Amino acid sequence: MAARIGKPDRGSSLDVPGMPVACPFLTAEWRDVVLVNYRVDPELLRPFLPPGSDLDTPDAEPGVHLVSVVAFTFARTRVFGVPLPTAQRFGEVNVRFYVRRGPMRATVFLREFVPSPLVVVGARWLYRQPYALARIDHLVERSGGEVVVRTRFARGRVGGEITLRAANEPAVPPPDSVEHFLKEHYWGFDRDWRGRSFRYRVDHPVWRTYPVVAADVGLDPGKLLGGVWAAVDWEASRVSVLLAEGSRAVVSTPEPLVNPDLIGLVDPGQPAVSERRSRADLAG
Repeated sequence: MAARIGKPDRGSSLDVPGMPVACPFLTAEWRDVVLVNYRVDPELLRPFLPPGSDLDTPDAEPGVHLVSVVAFTFARTRVFGVPLPTAQRFGEVNVRFYVRRGPMRATVFLREFVPSPLVVVGARWLYRQPYALARIDHLVERSGGEVVVRTRFARGRVGGEITLRAANEPAVPPPDSVEHFLKEHYWGFDRDWRGRSFRYRVDHPVWRTYPVVAADVGLDPGKLLGGVWAAVDWEASRVSVLLAEGSRAVVSTPEPLVNPDLIGLVDPGQPAVSERRSRADLAG
C-alpha cells in the first residue's frame, strides 16, 4: 500500500524548513546514536534519489558523498500519542545517505532493521520505509569518564558487531562541521509505490557528541545492502565514527515533497521514475 501522504499547508512554501507541516505521527526517544560514515561514489547513490531532490554534501567538504550506518536505542514509542506496548525499547540499525531540496536537507534510507515485527509492518505500510527484521542488541555502559557502546547485529547469515569507546565529555560540534551535518537532519525524503516523492519532518534538539577514542567496526554495509554495494571496499571507504547522545524526537506524517502543479517542471534532466533503481534491487 502506498504511503499515506497529506496535503501541504496552503499558506506556506514547500521549501521553507521552519514552516508548519503535517501533524505529528510518531514520538520516541533515540538514544546513544552511533554513526559509522563512509565516502562513496555518488553514481551509486543517484538511482535511489527521490524525484525532486539532489545529493547533498557537508558544507565543510563539498564533493564528499557519504553513507552512514547508524545504530541506536529506540524507546518510549508512541504513534498518534498511543504507546506501542510491544515496541517500547529496542535497537535499530539503518543505512542512509544525504540529500537536499533547496534549503531542506534530508536523509534517505537504503535499509532499516529492527527486532520488532510491529514496527516493520507499520513503517512499511505508512511510510514505505525499507524496514526488515533482525536481532539487534545495542548496549551502553557508562563508567567514570568512559562510555562504551556495543551493537550486535544478526539477520540470517549476515552478522557483525560495532564497539565504540568514548570519553564521557559530550559537547556540541560547530554548526559548520561535518559532525553537525551528519547528525542534524530534520527531514526524511522517499518515494511512494507510484514513484511520487514525499517528505516527513523530524524534530529534535541539537545533539551533543562524545569524543570517540577507539572503534572496532565489524559490520559490513555491503552485506547489509547487497547488490552493487557488495563490491565497495568499505574498510578503505570509512572516514569517521561518531557517538551522539540522542534525545526525544517527533516525526510528522508524510506530505508531498514537490508541489503537484510543478512536477512536470522539476528535474527535467533526471531519468523517468520507471528508469530509476528501486530498493527492491537490494538484497532481502
